[in-house]
Amino acid sequence: MLLDVVAALAIFALAAFVLMPRPRYTVGAAELSGEAVRISGEFRKGRAKALTTGSVVDVAVDPGNNRIQVDGANAISIRDGVALNWVTSDRCPIRGGTRALRFLADGRSCGGVMTLSASGRAIDLRVDWLTGRVEMSPK
Repeated sequence: MLLDVVAALAIFALAAFVLMPRPRYTVGAAELSGEAVRISGEFRKGRAKALTTGSVVDVAVDPGNNRIQVDGANAISIRDGVALNWVTSDRCPIRGGTRALRFLADGRSCGGVMTLSASGRAIDLRVDWLTGRVEMSPK
């Protein structure tokens, strides 16, 4: 009798474990900050390329597919679970259906603000139009 009760409890425990909903992985503050640093590095890479080559460089941002591409180079993907909002000036060129961030040979840009958000946290990446400077700030 005791063995039957133990076996029944074991079966219930196994069923509860199998049927229990799994928590989804959430992006923490450190992962979100890391992603912001990585993306700001791509913006800085575009500005540096414009300055060193003396030519216009576009950084294409595709919020629909969470991808960023500097001047036709290999695109980087933004981490799953990170939402992207991209706002630029109407002076920025359109690449692939969205506005690209354009850096001029003197380092200036058309300017823009990218907001990365995940798990109730958000970080803004601001690109100054006059200087091309990239700044990160938590919201």
